[in-house]
Amino acid sequence: MKKFLLTAGALLFLTACSNEQGHAGHGSTATNDKLEPLKVALAVPKSASAGDKISLKAKVTYGKESVDKADEVMFEIIKDNNAKSSVKEKVEHGEDGVYTLDYTFKEPGKYRVISHVTAKNQHTMPDADIVVSK
Repeated sequence: MKKFLLTAGALLFLTACSNEQGHAGHGSTATNDKLEPLKVALAVPKSASAGDKISLKAKVTYGKESVDKADEVMFEIIKDNNAKSSVKEKVEHGEDGVYTLDYTFKEPGKYRVISHVTAKNQHTMPDADIVVSK
């Protein structure tokens, strides 16, 4: 029985030690690494005319570096705060961290543009309003 308890105790000790060492090397940040926030600068014109094509832009950065390969960048466009009117458009590629969607507003109204950006294990959703006239 003593032999069994010694063996079980030794295995438990070795398992705990290997978990400590493995924990720092598998996806966690080392103590010297600083976690940076994912930042998105959303550029949406304040106004536009119905039928005109405009550019919606999201500049994505992580620390001082531009993020060219985000996991996902999507623009959600909601007319007059009506969630049922929501349109979502994905943008596949960014150049120098800038993701651009060329979009044509077909009808006048007040629109909210929300950029959904996922990168570096973070998600952020800045938004801006645009008024579309006739």
